[in-house]
Amino acid sequence: MNTTELSYKPLKLNHQLTDKISSDELIHIPKSTSNQKSIASLFVTDLPFTADSALKAGIPFVAYNGITNQYSENLKVLHPDFTQLLQEKKVTTVVLVYNSDVLDPGFSHDSDKDLAWPLFSIFFAVKKFKDLLNAFDRDITLIWANIKHQFHFEQVITLDDLEKKHPDRTFIHLQNFKSQENSFFDCINLTENSPNRLFSHFRLNDAFTFYSYHADLLKQHEFVFRSVCWCHDGDKLEKIKYTDTKLFLRVGPYYYKRIMINNAHDQYEEVLKPWSIGEIARDYGKDFIKQIPRYDSFVNKPNNSGEYQRVVTTNHKGIVSSLFNIYHPVDWEPVAGEWPTIERFLKHIFTACNVDGEVLYQFGLDYIQLSYQNPRQRLPILALVSSERNTGKSTFLDFLKLIYGANMAILDNQRFNPKFTSHFAGKLLVAIDEGHIPLHDKTTKEMIKNMATGKVMWLEGKGSNAEVIENFTHLIFCSNDERNFMQIDSGENRFAVLKVPSFRAQGLKDDPDMLDKMRKEVPAFLNFLQNRCLHYPVKTTRFWFPDEVYITEALQMVMDNTKSLLEKELEEWLNDNFLTLGEIELNYTLTDIMQELNKYSESKFSKSKVKEILSAIYNINPGKITRYAYFNIKSDGDTEEFKRIGRCCTFYAKDWMTESEYKGLFPLIKKRNLDPEKINS
Repeated sequence: MNTTELSYKPLKLNHQLTDKISSDELIHIPKSTSNQKSIASLFVTDLPFTADSALKAGIPFVAYNGITNQYSENLKVLHPDFTQLLQEKKVTTVVLVYNSDVLDPGFSHDSDKDLAWPLFSIFFAVKKFKDLLNAFDRDITLIWANIKHQFHFEQVITLDDLEKKHPDRTFIHLQNFKSQENSFFDCINLTENSPNRLFSHFRLNDAFTFYSYHADLLKQHEFVFRSVCWCHDGDKLEKIKYTDTKLFLRVGPYYYKRIMINNAHDQYEEVLKPWSIGEIARDYGKDFIKQIPRYDSFVNKPNNSGEYQRVVTTNHKGIVSSLFNIYHPVDWEPVAGEWPTIERFLKHIFTACNVDGEVLYQFGLDYIQLSYQNPRQRLPILALVSSERNTGKSTFLDFLKLIYGANMAILDNQRFNPKFTSHFAGKLLVAIDEGHIPLHDKTTKEMIKNMATGKVMWLEGKGSNAEVIENFTHLIFCSNDERNFMQIDSGENRFAVLKVPSFRAQGLKDDPDMLDKMRKEVPAFLNFLQNRCLHYPVKTTRFWFPDEVYITEALQMVMDNTKSLLEKELEEWLNDNFLTLGEIELNYTLTDIMQELNKYSESKFSKSKVKEILSAIYNINPGKITRYAYFNIKSDGDTEEFKRIGRCCTFYAKDWMTESEYKGLFPLIKKRNLDPEKINS
């Protein structure tokens, strides 16, 4: 909350009698105050300053920004200039001086704002100030003093106004703050009395006390006090409805509270926190619970256009269901404009080429555009890898977070947990920064595959039941490990692995303000995406793009370096056989393969494991029982051929040899005459 949102607003300064004050000044100590040798009682008001006449009369005043706003950054610690003044002038009493409208709730009959919250803000600001002062020096007495509220109705608001009306008496009463009978000021000794005394002074204890004090203002209008709407019917004050019910919801049998948090990019995100029914009843009463909105289940319906719906209602076979959409609306409003920083940055991130030599910048724009305009479309897992520093990988995640806000989760390895998913399930974008999935971690690997292709996902948190929601997650990895950030099987088309160079390698200067510049360009960039034609306009695979578009050397490197031992042994054995035998086609049963691999490997592979690898990774399965040629290399290097019968797998040389090896194979190929006597069944 900003001070501009408060009903109580100190008036602006007349600069004729005081020093000039800058708009962002946190504390203002006039020269007339700082020049005094000692100050027994120091008077403090909020900025803008409203005590010019007091300074003229020689009363020591300072202006301290924040004492009317509990959210003031200036109330985290006492300002050093202020504490220095307290020490040097040997101050024994601090008097907080407020205008006559400090008790005014700022009521307007056409407004639904809570009249208690501006008063709460002042109360908690004063309480924080008291705690800070007490921690600094317990011997300093703190006094509250406000011009009596009755002067407000005479248009006497500030100390200057009061002095004009009563020029000979105002400052006598101001300095007589210890008197119980003060005609001009309400004074409370906050050091000797509990803060509840000030709470009661604001009439915040209950709606009846509040209404009694402000009855001439509120009359028979509806007004909101402490999250409840009230109205006086001429006879008594009646409770109409609760306004805080919008902060809570019940989904199925469980209660949640909607809370706004400030993320690392200074954006507000709404999160749902489980809230017990007992705590809600304790805070608001049982009647409040009956008015909390109820939904039958969660649903995940991403939409970044004007067609977004927070509540989705379905009606099938006469069964009407009300569903709460966990997807959040994107706050940006696209506006035509330039986006040079974003363009330069994205060209850097997507500077890699696929194996055909095509630069992937247009692929990157399509990826972001599809996420924004068609969020339900499956997309490949985007992996940005580089062993170099200062590449912009993490900045890319921050850039997407700027756009999608609460619809994106940036996690580390520990937070990316297959068991508890409530902090990322249902997000459009899930990014793993500095990601590394151990090769033996099959559970996480399978979860990643399911998130990329599965239709549903479990939304589950600690201590809460799991909910099934639709899954449209787009996964992004950023890793410093170019070779094996996770195992990617040969032939896998779920991953687009791009190597990102450092800014220095691209001849670019490091810009510490890049993200702030891109933030300002987001509306223009989104406008560009709305009007841009896709570079790959036709969906050709389940991940939209043709597989060959995002096959890169970086992807092949990860595949090669994360192969299992069995894969490596199998590929090496088959490659040797094709080179040695000079055949373009070889046939082996699963038993043949198992026995041959186990002859020379320190590890022993089972027949079932061989079958699993061949089927899952190479899409090779045994055929029907048939006769096949089996070649054996004798100790003298000669080759002998046998005829066998079995369910064999067929392998082709072009799949297991490099292009140069395959071309060199043809001069070695010769026709073999089958010897019936060597058929071994």
